[in-house]
Amino acid sequence: MIDIRTLTTSVRGKRVLIDSNIIIYLTEEIEPYHRLSRALFSMIEEGAGNAVISILSVSEVMQGPFRAAKNDTAMAVKNYLLNFPNSHCQEITRGVLDQVGKDKRVNWKALRSVDSLIIASGLYAQVDLFISNDRHFINSLPSDMLLCFSKNATPGP
Repeated sequence: MIDIRTLTTSVRGKRVLIDSNIIIYLTEEIEPYHRLSRALFSMIEEGAGNAVISILSVSEVMQGPFRAAKNDTAMAVKNYLLNFPNSHCQEITRGVLDQVGKDKRVNWKALRSVDSLIIASGLYAQVDLFISNDRHFINSLPSDMLLCFSKNATPGP
């Protein structure tokens, strides 16, 4: 697992896309990554970096509370993410859709449809870095575009 120093160095002054799994580590307090997710969101809140969150990620994060019949929690998570300081919620637009398949650094064929739209959201929003532990992201993005919380992940094409 990466340490806080690596996270801080990687995020400071950058615009980053935060993937669904990183948010779920925070909202559901999933170990061993909860501490890193909390630190990441604290950095963004303090303005050390800027975040982009795909509207699809917001929907994915809401599913856990919905499945547990905690609709109020799902709505609170949605409002938290949509209003988080120093962040932008990227909707799926024609501009985002136009990014799918465009960037040759991305191994698009290794992605599920949802993941390709989340990555396209980041590209459209001109992020410097994607933060994810998702194996599809790891298999599709080059190492200079991806920060994984797990040190054992070997990114990219």
